Amino acid sequence: MFDRVVNVFDHAAMQGRVGFSLQHVNCIADVGRVLYSECLSRIVKTDGEIMVASEFISYLEATGRAAALDRHMLSLAFDWLAGHPSGDLGCNLSVESIADERNRALLFDMLCANQWLAPRLVLELTESLPISALPVASRFLQAVRDLGYRIAVDDFGTGFSTPEALLSLPVDIVKIDGLFLRLGCGEAERFLLHMVGLASCVAPVVVIEGVETYAQFEAAETAGATHVQGFLLSEPTLNPLFGGELRHARNAMLC
Repeated sequence: MFDRVVNVFDHAAMQGRVGFSLQHVNCIADVGRVLYSECLSRIVKTDGEIMVASEFISYLEATGRAAALDRHMLSLAFDWLAGHPSGDLGCNLSVESIADERNRALLFDMLCANQWLAPRLVLELTESLPISALPVASRFLQAVRDLGYRIAVDDFGTGFSTPEALLSLPVDIVKIDGLFLRLGCGEAERFLLHMVGLASCVAPVVVIEGVETYAQFEAAETAGATHVQGFLLSEPTLNPLFGGELRHARNAMLC
């Protein structure tokens, strides 16, 4: 299974078939207002079947390709932003892109080269490693914010996304994992309220992910979140976007 997924990815990268779908982050007070649209990585297989990130991202992390995927997605996002004068995007940023000196330098060079688009791009930290333990993380993220980019912590409350990590990093947006909408226990609403309260202490924007029903939307609103993301208000676009000719992708994705 491992080799098969990696081979599919490598083949798709060589042929320029690694792209993204978009899903909106909507304002709770005005659901028609979109804060930004998250780029969700996709692979289009040779038979046309689309693989979503959850089907391949762990394999890329295991083989050291996550940082290359980050840069590829950013390249596509910059292409999209340059061609669309309105609308903001969000791109995932793995800890691998920050932990390794070479990857960190490549990422920062790309962000500097596209600084004119910085106000329209959110970088979402996905913690496959405990980022709070990295001594360079806070300094690097602050340097990125100084360029004008916004920083979000993704899936807060699960994995390595801990209160310690949240309080130690300069962030603008906190995204709370949708798991807390689906706990189903009597204390779920109070627990979500505390999660939002903690997030609000460090960031002005708090997003609750995975909102699929009106009851979940109401729970997010009651808890004090400012925004939601999920199938209730925005299903990801069906056809992945590839941002033109993918000038940099074919070689960079295999580095």
